[in-house]
Amino acid sequence: MNKLARSWSPKWLRNDFLRHVATLLVGTTAAQALLLLLTPVLSRLYSPQDYGLFSIYSSIVSTLAVVAALRYDMAIMLPDQDADAKVLKRGATRLILLVCLIATVVCGIAAPMIASAVGDPSLAPWLFLIGLSTFTLAEISALTYWLNRKSEYRAIGVNRVLQSGGTAVAQLGLALAKLGGITGLIIGALLGQTAAWLTLRHKAREVRSGLEESNTSLRKLLRRYRRMPLLNGPNVLVDAVRVNGINIMIGIVYSGSLLGQFYMAWRVLQVPLGLINGALAQVFFQKLSVTERGSMFRFAKASILRSAALGVVPFLIIYFLSPWIFPVVLGAQWGDAGYIAQALVPWLYMSLITSPISTVFVVTETQHYMLIHSIFYAGVPLALLYFLKGDIVSNLSIVAWAMALILVIFAALALWVSTRYDKELQPKPEAPSN
Repeated sequence: MNKLARSWSPKWLRNDFLRHVATLLVGTTAAQALLLLLTPVLSRLYSPQDYGLFSIYSSIVSTLAVVAALRYDMAIMLPDQDADAKVLKRGATRLILLVCLIATVVCGIAAPMIASAVGDPSLAPWLFLIGLSTFTLAEISALTYWLNRKSEYRAIGVNRVLQSGGTAVAQLGLALAKLGGITGLIIGALLGQTAAWLTLRHKAREVRSGLEESNTSLRKLLRRYRRMPLLNGPNVLVDAVRVNGINIMIGIVYSGSLLGQFYMAWRVLQVPLGLINGALAQVFFQKLSVTERGSMFRFAKASILRSAALGVVPFLIIYFLSPWIFPVVLGAQWGDAGYIAQALVPWLYMSLITSPISTVFVVTETQHYMLIHSIFYAGVPLALLYFLKGDIVSNLSIVAWAMALILVIFAALALWVSTRYDKELQPKPEAPSN
């Protein structure tokens, strides 16, 4: 934006942070709006049982995708030189390919056993696609970090629309072509992800050139950022086990149909989370990565207050209206999803508040604190779901309040880490002279 344009533009557009948030928010809003528009149609073409099986497949893919690059994809943000970041991107892609190849072999061999565990053999043939689905998601993540580094937020926003909308449109088309059920959901998701990956790969084509300008070998860069797989890697793996383990636990303890109800509730509730938190998280990480000592606590505190304020109204609406609106909008078969959504509100509201500041631990290189917290955060819901008996809505309400409390502790821990980081700037007091 040139000086003349800046002088005539609104004040908020002259603030880089707000402008970047707005750019991502537009893309995220369009993606979520398209998904919301098609969900009432898809919910009538696919049954809760279909979505339950799809949730099992997606849970395996999501768990593998977040660790496929051993978290070296996040390290793309950190080098001073772009050439070094490009070398890291190539290294991340090689790791992704290796993990996906292993996943294809393992899931293919274990397919009958996995399908038997969830009580539906029709899932088994599709588990051979686990590696391909994982590759597209993991590569999208790595390319997004490169575009984030270059502040290409418009490209990130457009890609979100393509990935979310492309998946929904493909699933709709397959259902109308009489290829619904688990077939339509999995193939549709894979088509949407592939289209998004190819588009993002074109937008980030710069990352594949100029690697020879780096004076640092891939081995040295991997060693320099070894804290990513050693500390941050276990963090995201534990988080993935928590989120996806909950799906699998519900499918085993309750039923595939109730898992589908939970999946739909969780999916719909991602709309306010995606609208508000998706944009903030990307931009906060970029800002935090260049935040100087002395300003970290102030920045983290501002993040918490801003996210809390933005989320109050949407989540109050969800709490009071979801039991009524789910069956009206999605169809009568989704009544349980409305009550599940209501039960999840305390947990997801706190998640909205704390998600952006999780990168504080990465920037301050204190991922070990986050790992300890993540272990408790993953163990509590899985243990509660396993031991609690009776109605799923009542049990999920207990889980949600327990998780909200744990996230309050997480926010306090992030502020404490930020304070310690800032204090390292302060010079030691001089010894008094005689």
